[in-house]
Amino acid sequence: MIEYIDRSTGQKEKEVVAGEASLRWAYETKLGRIAVEMLGKTKAMSCLCGFIQKRRFTRKKIAPFVEAMKIDMTEAILEKPEEYSDFNDFFVRQLKPGSRIVNPDPLRLVSPSDGRILVYPSLEADQLIQVKGKKNSIKSLLGNNELSRYYSGGSAAVIRLAPCDYHRFHFPVNGVPKEAKLIKGYYYSVNPYALNKTDEVYSRNKRMMTEIHIAGKEKIVMIEVGATMVGSIVQTYYPHMPVNKGSEKGYFQFGGSTVILLTRSNVIEWDRDLIQNTQGGYETLIKMGEAIAFLKKLGCD
Repeated sequence: MIEYIDRSTGQKEKEVVAGEASLRWAYETKLGRIAVEMLGKTKAMSCLCGFIQKRRFTRKKIAPFVEAMKIDMTEAILEKPEEYSDFNDFFVRQLKPGSRIVNPDPLRLVSPSDGRILVYPSLEADQLIQVKGKKNSIKSLLGNNELSRYYSGGSAAVIRLAPCDYHRFHFPVNGVPKEAKLIKGYYYSVNPYALNKTDEVYSRNKRMMTEIHIAGKEKIVMIEVGATMVGSIVQTYYPHMPVNKGSEKGYFQFGGSTVILLTRSNVIEWDRDLIQNTQGGYETLIKMGEAIAFLKKLGCD
């Protein structure tokens, strides 16, 4: 059972996991682990799944999925399942203007996506915690020695998107983004069942990394991590052009996925409730545009 805290109510909730039985078999049994290592984590499998989800016959899966996952389709521009050309078209659905409220305070950093968030005010030994007992080195995650030194001793947020979530991601702050860098890797699941059984998932999975200059010489890095069955990570922004927080950066095609934010030490202060929930072992359910931190240090190097 996976539990999280719904930030809007403060209550613990049980997550409805799509394909839970299959996930548990894949990551909690010996035969399943062999299947993951031989096939499940591969690009070929994810590409095949992505290809299938773009076939017209997959439309019939949309309505049952919406009902099972309790998805609020009144938020979507296209509310009716039959309006989508295929399951992937539904998966990357766009929301109506006003469906997500972006906190307007210029000193507030907002969530770049819907999902379940964990925050780490201080990265001990430059290790990003995946789950208890499982960590990712910042050097491996960034794939760059210079960047890893820059963010050494910093802080991080990890936002996990479930298949039922809105899968477009947005800029968490005003700034100027550089080009997104692709780091090749595998396609392990990012569901907690998998994270508990697999070392360094974020550092081993395919991902895209973007540095965002936020003021003066200060910057943060935003990383989109692919996962099992994620056909691709699509960037829709223009590099080196100023962006406003809340503006779209891109989207994940079919599958679960994760967004990671990294900052230097003393640049931001994460909201207290998110810190407390993380320390208590719980993710916090949030929406894109919700304030998650205060910007403390701008224009200093």
